[in-house]
Amino acid sequence: MSQSRKAKSAGNKGFTLIELLVVIAIIALLLSVLLPSLRKAKKQAQSVLCLSQLRQWGTLYTLYASDYNSHLPAGWNSKKMWMTELMAYYQDTDDLRLCPAARKFLSQTGTAGSWWTEAGEFSAWGVYGENGYPTPYYGQAGQYGSYSVNSWALDPLEVGLPGTYNVPKNYPYYDNFWRKFSNAKSPSQVPLMGAGMWEGASPLETDAAPPSQGVQAPTQNAVNSGGLSTFCLDRHSGGPNWLFMDNQVRKVGMKELWRLKWHTQWDNSISRSLWPEWMLHYPEF
Repeated sequence: MSQSRKAKSAGNKGFTLIELLVVIAIIALLLSVLLPSLRKAKKQAQSVLCLSQLRQWGTLYTLYASDYNSHLPAGWNSKKMWMTELMAYYQDTDDLRLCPAARKFLSQTGTAGSWWTEAGEFSAWGVYGENGYPTPYYGQAGQYGSYSVNSWALDPLEVGLPGTYNVPKNYPYYDNFWRKFSNAKSPSQVPLMGAGMWEGASPLETDAAPPSQGVQAPTQNAVNSGGLSTFCLDRHSGGPNWLFMDNQVRKVGMKELWRLKWHTQWDNSISRSLWPEWMLHYPEF
């Protein structure tokens, strides 16, 4: 073969600029088609894992109830909130407190002194004691999570431990607490724990919807500290995942949150038709 023919043959082995641009364009097109599907698959996987973890919490609560004659944990005024009270049942698995879709710790992403206003839809409370993030009297240094409890699903002490508060029989909301699993006559409607910006909250029927996504509504009553807006989080494409007192786990619709039986006196006859603009597209329940 002549030298000129060899050179020509060698030159044909490479790609022209136009061919490279065509390949890049095809790859970009494929990515634009595949990425939404991959994101959707990731969200679905996170939701499935979240539901699985909540099922495990249902098992832990069942074990606790069997050991304490159906009673629920005492909660804040015992200086042992749920993540501390149940620790004996889930030792060395701290990540069980984390929703897979919400792992941004406030101690790492927030500003000292402003964590309470910077929590959002996908934030995780904690890490206690890190970067100045406080350790409350009901927690332990190093604790973290992005699940919350229904704080009416507790059995608080009439005389709280020093540094906390009392819940005597003349306490205005004394009869709201469930206290025992066996007290829930419609357990499939009583939320136990699920997605939340904080460790827990005590919803009331009159709680306002949050003005925007991932923001707590202004506190209307000192007893419920943010109330339902604490749980009004679209973490799983339509709403938050929750564990109920009958041990079922499922996604809860954003507006459905106001129709559940959070406490023993919950009044579902209260009509709610005015929703903030960002919630209008969610279905009614």
